[in-house]
Amino acid sequence: CGFYVASGDARIFNEATTVVLLRSGTTTVLSMQNDYHGPPEDFAMVVPVPTVLHEEDVKTLDRALFDRVDQLAAPRLVEYWEEDPCIGEGTIGLGNLGTIGHGGGGGTGSGYGRGAAPLVTVEAEFAVGEYDIVILSARDSSGLETWLHREDYNIPEGAGEVLRPYVEA
Repeated sequence: CGFYVASGDARIFNEATTVVLLRSGTTTVLSMQNDYHGPPEDFAMVVPVPTVLHEEDVKTLDRALFDRVDQLAAPRLVEYWEEDPCIGEGTIGLGNLGTIGHGGGGGTGSGYGRGAAPLVTVEAEFAVGEYDIVILSARDSSGLETWLHREDYNIPEGAGEVLRPYVEA
């Protein structure tokens, strides 16, 4: 679900991410909750999205919602007891045991491209809750990686390769 970037050599950590994905027809809703630890200044999370999002597409959710989904999706251990089917007449009851994965978060990003031919285009910019959202597009993933470096974001090595399929799509 993307990666964190920060200015300079800031140390940032994420202990866990909860992701809730809902799909209805051609609409997909992705809700993320991250357990981010680090300085909030100059912090951003890069999340590839398939289309340009607008302010009405982005919302902040109450932590209780993720707690409820976590509770509903938690693995359950159930024991079923059945009579021996070989004794007399009887049927075998079958129990269902299943698990549903969970994972969530939010993030921010900001900045502007520099130079003659922009490596990155700022498609939309707005604030939702405590987050400043900036939707970027790039001509190629190495251009986005270069832009993030120019804006003094400390990004993982090889980020351009990870972003390549998203930028190409």
